[in-house]
Amino acid sequence: MTLEPLDLIEYLLKAWFLLYFCEGSIMVREKYRSVGKILFFLQAFFVGYWISTSTWVNRPLYDNVEGIVKDSSYSIIKLAIVLGCSFLFMDLLYQGRRLSKVYLLLVFYAVQEMSRFTVHSVWSFVTMGVIDHLNELVITEEIDLERFMAIVVPLQAYSMRLFAAGYLALTYGTLRAYRRCLTVSGPVDEISRQGLWFLMLTPMVTMAFDVSWRISFFRQQGTEVEFLYDKYGSMYVVVPVIALLCLACIVFSRRIYSELLCFEAQRNSLLFYKQQLADMTDHVRELEQLYDGIRGMRHDVNNYVADMEQLLRVSAVEGHLPDEVRREAAGYLHHMQQAASRLSLQFATGNPVTDVIINRKWQICEQEHVKLEGELLFPAKLGIEAFDLGILLNNALDNAIEACRKIPEDAERLIRFRGYAKGRMYFVVVENSYDGSALPVGTDGLRSTKADLNRHGFGMSNMRSCVEKYYGTMQHEADNGKFVLTIMLQGNDSYS
Repeated sequence: MTLEPLDLIEYLLKAWFLLYFCEGSIMVREKYRSVGKILFFLQAFFVGYWISTSTWVNRPLYDNVEGIVKDSSYSIIKLAIVLGCSFLFMDLLYQGRRLSKVYLLLVFYAVQEMSRFTVHSVWSFVTMGVIDHLNELVITEEIDLERFMAIVVPLQAYSMRLFAAGYLALTYGTLRAYRRCLTVSGPVDEISRQGLWFLMLTPMVTMAFDVSWRISFFRQQGTEVEFLYDKYGSMYVVVPVIALLCLACIVFSRRIYSELLCFEAQRNSLLFYKQQLADMTDHVRELEQLYDGIRGMRHDVNNYVADMEQLLRVSAVEGHLPDEVRREAAGYLHHMQQAASRLSLQFATGNPVTDVIINRKWQICEQEHVKLEGELLFPAKLGIEAFDLGILLNNALDNAIEACRKIPEDAERLIRFRGYAKGRMYFVVVENSYDGSALPVGTDGLRSTKADLNRHGFGMSNMRSCVEKYYGTMQHEADNGKFVLTIMLQGNDSYS
């Protein structure tokens, strides 16, 4: 195997293109973080170059001493070996799903192959046209054979360089255009399985075209070589047109998918704001219910006081308090005590919004036979809005109550919460009993346990949005029948 400078540069560039294409789409494994990219680059270069130029590969593959290719279909074996080696090294050095790795390799080699066929068709048409013209000049004796060779030899050398430069430039341009569509979708391993199969459809069809053309591109029969372009002249146009369409489909399929993700994000954002509006409406309704209850209690207390005054007048007139009147007075006093207890809040946080939310959840817990206990101090000096903290508390306590509902009533149903500041940080910790079942966890954290995620599951999304607003974190632990949710929010410097 001799090292031709042109081949060396070509395969170095192709290896770099592969590394460039994978950058940001897939992550190197932690244990190979320092050398993973270098090893992958070297693999792509050495395997590609060696498979293409080594006589050790060509002789057993083509079953002749010279290693001369007599049938273009054998080149499919080389392509399969290069793809297989790239996948093995990518699977070893990079983390993530194997389907994601197959997708990346399919896209890269589909772009490379279609770029090569596009430029090769144009290059063949121009080069063969020039050579045929020179042959005619030799036949008509306008130039001699020596002059013909003096023109053809450098022409072939320079045209090969132009061909390599052309298809490499088209490959790079297509990969660059493809990468511009990655801003919305992010790392490929975050794409859903259905999304990956959708995106893989175009490169799979493209590779099917590539295999078909490689099978029929040329074939040696005896001493003659039959080329596809010589047999069907229209293929000079058909092949590059189909190849360019495949390249366009690969790029635009990713762009369409990214726009669909953007639309989905906008839809989820709209649903988020609708959910926020619904939460606000619930808060206002809870406040109205609380104040209506207070007004009603005040009216009842006034009536009780008036009745007690009447009873006292009766006792004053008669000089003593009859048993019947005493029983009535005791009953009224009992009702007044109940009314007073309903007027008082079980939990006081220092903010009316969080007061209403926690005390409303306490009422629900009383109805569901769930014990709710804890304390929370509203962080007025940290710049955290009561509405955002209300969303976190509302959803966290709702989820805790939902988990306790799944536990039999004769078992412990307990919810504990804490809210406290530590420097500029504010922590909310909600601990609840749960039945120990497996928790649904996605790439972005916990998900709803409800089956219809199109109608449910926005509570966790709302919580994550609130946490991200304050550059915080949300973590969970589940062990021994207890679930603990810990939320950390960063306060504003101007409030410290």
